[in-house]
Amino acid sequence: MSPKLPGDSRRERQQAQNKGTWLALFFVMLCVGGFIGLISLIMPDFAKLLTVFAGFCFFLSFHYFTWGHWLIAKTERMKAEEAEK
Repeated sequence: MSPKLPGDSRRERQQAQNKGTWLALFFVMLCVGGFIGLISLIMPDFAKLLTVFAGFCFFLSFHYFTWGHWLIAKTERMKAEEAEK
């Protein structure tokens, strides 16, 4: 058995908190999925609306990350040009 090192208990607490967070996230997603399924049974057009909304969110996130990547590269080039002067 290895000796207890300083900070081990903190690491164990952090791992326990992470497990609790993932477990809570899993159950929230499970409840949300069940709720969406129930609503889709009651209102069949809700699934179509949800699909359109998910596509819109995907488009926005794709645009955000693509633009951010481009902007970071542009600012790095500007800094390099400014450093050369």
